[in-house]
Amino acid sequence: MAHAIWLTEGLSSQRDLIRNIRLFAQTLQVDLTIFASHRQPRHEILSEADFSLTEPADENERLAFILSVTEKYGIQVIHAGRNIPWFETHRNTITASGTRLITGVASLSDYAVADDKVRFAAEMASHGLPVVPSVQITSAAQLRDALSHSPFPGLPLCIKPVQGIYGAGFWQFDDNAPPMAMFTNPERRITTPQQYLSALESADKCPAQVLMPYLPGPEYSVDILADNGQVLAAVARRKDGSLQYLEHEGAAFELACACARVMKADGLVNVQPRHDHHGQPLLLEINMRPSGGIGYTALSGVNLPGLFALYSPGLLSADEVREYDRTAFRPAIVRPLTEAVSYPSSLNNVIH
Repeated sequence: MAHAIWLTEGLSSQRDLIRNIRLFAQTLQVDLTIFASHRQPRHEILSEADFSLTEPADENERLAFILSVTEKYGIQVIHAGRNIPWFETHRNTITASGTRLITGVASLSDYAVADDKVRFAAEMASHGLPVVPSVQITSAAQLRDALSHSPFPGLPLCIKPVQGIYGAGFWQFDDNAPPMAMFTNPERRITTPQQYLSALESADKCPAQVLMPYLPGPEYSVDILADNGQVLAAVARRKDGSLQYLEHEGAAFELACACARVMKADGLVNVQPRHDHHGQPLLLEINMRPSGGIGYTALSGVNLPGLFALYSPGLLSADEVREYDRTAFRPAIVRPLTEAVSYPSSLNNVIH
């Protein structure tokens, strides 16, 4: 096994990462062995790898597991799809033998900034990057006051948790929303401010929230391959209803790349800008991990997971990745679909 990469438990894109890495390695005729692991019996993910492992459920057993597998199978690169703070805490021990660890961040402090939408906005603003204006809400009384005297006069409002993923907890406020809108069409994420406030006042506690203007869009999701803040390749997905337009330039694209540089992004990350009422892109957030839609990038000709997997162990140079990014991109339109895949009852690639 001359070249081996290990994708530890990830979020929604782990299967797409494996499939696109394999496709790219085969296209370039590179001998790359893919290891994948998960704590849960995710056979539909693990079956896509050359070898699969079950991660220990007990966090206290994780380090010994990581070190044992790395040494036994000669792992060159470990990609941490989740549990980033844990991996960063143990970085020195994991990399002592020469294995490269990719978590998306260069340090725990960078992760802390990215994981807090208020801190992230302040950090980006301090570097001169345009961000969505916001106010942190820590109590129902504070929200009531903000709704009575809006910090953003004349603009529609929305609210979301300071920490969170997948848009969980996001709500757009609309005084004219039907009382049953949040129940009959929850995917639209629209409610009246009074309905939200009433629920918040009834809650035992108020998790920190961010109140901000609701921007008309369009929203961009920019997938980026970076090396310690050095952007090597990127593909923007402009979202328009059920369609996504793959782009390679423009103000939102450049803003996302600037954000990745400031955050010293390291690996596959995702930046989300959205256009304001004046048509200018503003930064919403950065996710220091692959997005759920990163697999779509391959449809533009720029296979970011594949480039990542070959660059990380040194099979491609930074200049080669940049050249590939520059010459291979082709505009494309994609429509995400809900796909049913076969679930193997057992795995024939399990190792210990």
